[in-house]
Amino acid sequence: MNQHSGFFTSLVLSLITIITLTGCGDIIQDLQINPDGSGKLETTFDVGELMSMTKNLGGISADDTTFSDDTIPDTVSTKVDTLKDPMQMIIDRVTDPAYGKDFDTIMSLVSIMPDSVKAKEPNLDLAKQLSIRLVSPANSADLTIGLIANFNSPQHLKEIMHYMENMDEKPDVMASAGPVGLQSKSFLIFDADMKAGLLKFDSIKYGDMVSELGMPQDSAMSSEDMGMVEMMFGNSKIKSIIHVPGEVISCSNPDAILTKDNKVLLEYEFLDVIHQGSIPGFTIQFKPRK
Repeated sequence: MNQHSGFFTSLVLSLITIITLTGCGDIIQDLQINPDGSGKLETTFDVGELMSMTKNLGGISADDTTFSDDTIPDTVSTKVDTLKDPMQMIIDRVTDPAYGKDFDTIMSLVSIMPDSVKAKEPNLDLAKQLSIRLVSPANSADLTIGLIANFNSPQHLKEIMHYMENMDEKPDVMASAGPVGLQSKSFLIFDADMKAGLLKFDSIKYGDMVSELGMPQDSAMSSEDMGMVEMMFGNSKIKSIIHVPGEVISCSNPDAILTKDNKVLLEYEFLDVIHQGSIPGFTIQFKPRK
């Protein structure tokens, strides 16, 4: 793996791999849209339960394992590599129940790139729009990981999401980061006519995650497959919060909740979404601010 792809993609993908390959809490997409079509999409993953499980297993050392060189699972070697990662070291520290400070930090990907990596990045303008947020309360193993994308138009947001998705196409990167990458169709992607007060959202798809994890789709799932999915995602929910730049008039999604402070809320059980394959696309109509 070259230095360029290794630094940039592993920073994002190692975090997302932790999230998508283990039991996690809620996934929340918070989309703020400005009157000119610019805005911010922050996707957060609650991995508090995962961190608690990790801490409980922390007493197991490498000396306790009995694997031979020929039978060491890939997950063991991945864990060894992860322990050396600076990001993992930060996470381990702030999720230690003995750590007595609230931790909430946003790290721009570009701001922590070495100059040598920046010089080789062909899409630095898109990379500049991405940040990672880590939040952990004091004296707690809880952790929320956020992926923030700042955009200047709906089309710009699509370009940023596709840029992240394309990182999944680099075999040398994914060999170390894990089998599950970032997919643009899992995010709140939309088209807009700001003057007409119309926001049109694409379908939000999570069902492919099952096949990416090496499991059959719902119709072909065995009881063991279903049990694995339920163990991984439990009572997790997928929530969308859309801050509309004007008074909300309607939303074509019958499950949507319209608030008086110009927000549209959607909430689904994660397992239901996986079984159904996606959250259908929908349209929001609003009265633009003058």
